[in-house]
Amino acid sequence: MRELTWHGIAFAATAGVSLVTIVALYRSVPALRRRWFPLPRLRPGTWTGREVFIAFSVLFGLPIFILALLLQIGFFTPLIGLPPDAEGPALGRLVYTYRCLSISSPFTLTVLMGSLFAMMFLVSGSRPHHYGLSWARWPANLALGLAVFLVAWPVIMGAHALAVVVFPPPLDPYSALGKLDLPAWEWLLFGFQMTVAAPVIEEIVFRGILQGWLRRATMTGHLALPFAMVYFAAWGFVEYDKDTDQYLYHFGPVVFATVLAIGYGCWLYLLTRHFNLGEAEIQRWRPLPSEPSLVEGDQGGEARRQRRERDEERLQVWADANATLAIFGTAMVFAVSHSSNWPAPLALFPMGLALSWLSRRTQSLVGPITFHALFNLTSFIALYGMTTQR
Repeated sequence: MRELTWHGIAFAATAGVSLVTIVALYRSVPALRRRWFPLPRLRPGTWTGREVFIAFSVLFGLPIFILALLLQIGFFTPLIGLPPDAEGPALGRLVYTYRCLSISSPFTLTVLMGSLFAMMFLVSGSRPHHYGLSWARWPANLALGLAVFLVAWPVIMGAHALAVVVFPPPLDPYSALGKLDLPAWEWLLFGFQMTVAAPVIEEIVFRGILQGWLRRATMTGHLALPFAMVYFAAWGFVEYDKDTDQYLYHFGPVVFATVLAIGYGCWLYLLTRHFNLGEAEIQRWRPLPSEPSLVEGDQGGEARRQRRERDEERLQVWADANATLAIFGTAMVFAVSHSSNWPAPLALFPMGLALSWLSRRTQSLVGPITFHALFNLTSFIALYGMTTQR
């Protein structure tokens, strides 16, 4: 009840600020009174699965490298003391790691963004506005991010509450973190990590780079994605617990990832049936131009024009269908990538759907970053209240 109370208080605070901001934008920006949503369109993109793989390698690998380097030079020791013994309780080591990550988050965010921007430009010539980091229509996109947050938060937190009841997490590092009586400067850095660093970098990689590629991917890329997700979830299937001297088996993330992967495969199959794709079209994952018939050849230019119009219309419908598939695929990757915090993926999947839909509809990352930041801010306020107000 204490957790629910503080989450309710936090949501009331962030929802109030969101409503005031939406009203202020609506009254001060005349364009919002005419149209909130932009015209339906899709951003052009040239990056491939190679860049997506590099981006995720940077996202997951670079913070670990930075953390290991700072630990090696003893950067955190004067600030929070020596690391706990490697043979000590797992919760203590996890809490210390969380503290180190939050303290180093401003530096890590700067290095991550610089590395991603440089990689995307050098490999594919893509600039930040190509994957959604643009100020175009920012008042409308900001207002949409706030509005979607107000609608989606109760649904996501309801799913999270149900998931925690059914699958109680074995470790709760956040509660343990609050019991340490952290100084104010460390709380500020922890808040920065949750409300700025995580939303910005995750939205760039997931909604910007991954989703922007997934709607243009080949069949090879589409098939590799669900297999990669199941493999990622199975990576931590078996864990040796030193505290109890026994092996722990984590079935939940693997089953969840497998169900999503099967759903993704079924969606691919239904698309091939709906568009009646041939073998060459399936391999390219793109409808090919229809060949002229003998009758059309006799009729001349008018028949060729009608055939081109039909092909263009089919390609447009195909692009929209793949953009919708990319929403599901991006949400799947977003949820499964948080498998180490099980059962969080059960709630993060609907959150990923909302974020991916917002990114697709606005073709901007302003709305998703706003939604993601407010969601994390609500969780941070609730955590701070539960752990400091006794």
